[in-house]
Amino acid sequence: MQAFTLTPKAIHIVRVDPGEDVLESLRAFLAKAKVRQAVILGGFGTLAAHSLHWVTHNRIPTENRFGRGEGGIELLAMNGLVVEGEPHVHVTLSTPDGAYGGHMEPGCRAYVLCEIFLAEVEGVDLRHVRVPVSVPGMGEGTITRLESGS
Repeated sequence: MQAFTLTPKAIHIVRVDPGEDVLESLRAFLAKAKVRQAVILGGFGTLAAHSLHWVTHNRIPTENRFGRGEGGIELLAMNGLVVEGEPHVHVTLSTPDGAYGGHMEPGCRAYVLCEIFLAEVEGVDLRHVRVPVSVPGMGEGTITRLESGS
């Protein structure tokens, strides 16, 4: 375990317009505003289409399943990090049949409303690195780990 203490620099609210890809819009904002690291505090709205991935078991190496869907979908919650300018976003979605969540992939298109709020942070340069791990009962392989670049 390792912890990082960061200082808020600015709060940003990003409006994603109907038909726009949520991740593409977020990436475009981050590039334009030169935001290199941030905490995605939340997001909500509706999606016309979604694309997610999930891990399928608890062993290393991981295995992912990808899923897509269309239709009116509520975006109940969004959170994650921006590290080295790249967003890593998890979401909770719902339909009248229930709620589910996963890792947001390209293809999540805004329907009527989508708003994202994030806190740009500074004080420690964060980065994601691939590292080898061996966990008893889970296996061996490489995982992505958050580390300090400074």
